[in-house]
Amino acid sequence: MLHFLLVVVGLHLVLTQGQTTTNPIAPSLPVLSEEEEDRLDGIVNRFMLFDTGNLAGPAGARALEDFQKLGNEAIPALLRGLRKSADLAHSCPVIVIAKKLRNLLLKSQDHALLDFARDEVTAIDSTRYRALLTDLRVQLASRMAELDRMKGPSHKPVSPLGRLSVEDLNKRVRLERNEKILSALGRELAQRNDLKAADGLGSLSASVYPAVQLEGLRALSSWVSNRTSTQLAALILHESAPVRLQAGIKLIKTQDNQILQALGLLKDPVASVREGIHGELMRQTGSDLPAPGNTQAGQEEAFRLWVGWYKDRPMK
Repeated sequence: MLHFLLVVVGLHLVLTQGQTTTNPIAPSLPVLSEEEEDRLDGIVNRFMLFDTGNLAGPAGARALEDFQKLGNEAIPALLRGLRKSADLAHSCPVIVIAKKLRNLLLKSQDHALLDFARDEVTAIDSTRYRALLTDLRVQLASRMAELDRMKGPSHKPVSPLGRLSVEDLNKRVRLERNEKILSALGRELAQRNDLKAADGLGSLSASVYPAVQLEGLRALSSWVSNRTSTQLAALILHESAPVRLQAGIKLIKTQDNQILQALGLLKDPVASVREGIHGELMRQTGSDLPAPGNTQAGQEEAFRLWVGWYKDRPMK
C-alpha cells in the first residue's frame, strides 16, 4: 500500500493505481523520476568520455554499449548532451549524438516532441557546429511539416503544459524542484502574453539552480522583448529584481518616452538592477556619467545627472 501520494505539481511520476501523469515536454515521452533522468545523463556523459578517449577498456566498451541502447526516453538527455558536446574540442561526440537524435526523432510522430527538440537545437550557440546543427534543425522542421500534411489542415497539437493557465504554471514553478521541468515551465511561460507570466519567469531567473537560472533569464528576456512600452512601464515596478531589470533595459533600448521611468531604477534597492541599468545606459548612449553606487546620495545624484542628460540630449 502506498504511504503517500507523490504530488510534485503533476509533472513527476504519480504512483496511484498504476497511472502516471503526462510528460510536460511531449506526450510520447515517459514520465521519469529525477534519479532516472540522472541515470540517462550519466550514460550520455560516459559515452562522451569514451568518444573523446578519456574512458578506455571494459568501462569504455560498456559506455558505448549503454549509449547504443538508448531509446526515445533518452531524447531530453541526448539533447542536453548535444549542447554540452558542442562546447568540446573533439568533434566526434557532437556528430554521433546528433546522428542518434536524428535516427530517433525522424521516426517520431509526436509533433510536440519534435517542436521541443528543434527549439533545443536552435538554442545551442556553436559557430563550429553551426552547419551540423542547422541541418538537424531543418530535418526536424521537415518531419513536423510531413506530420502536418499527413494529418491535414488541423491545428498544431497543444503540449501538456500548453493546456495549463498562467496561474497554474506559476504555481508549479513555486512548487517544482526538478531542474529539467522548471526549464520546461519557463519556456512555456515565455510564450504567454499574460503579464502574470512575469511572476513565474522572475522566480526562475532568481533560481538557486544555476542551469534553471540561466534558462529562466533567457526565457524572461525573450518574453520581455515582446511587451509593449506600457506593459514595460508596469513591469519595472514588479517585485522580482530580474523582471525590473529586463523591463528597464528594454525601455532604454526602445528609447521610448517612458525611458524616464526606467531611469528610476538607478535608485532600485537591488544593486544588480542599479548596475545593470547603468551599464545599459552607457552602452546605448556612449556617455560615462557616474554609477549609482550603494549610497542613497550617490543614487540620487546618478538619477539626477542621467535625467538631465536625457532631457538635454534625447537618445536617437
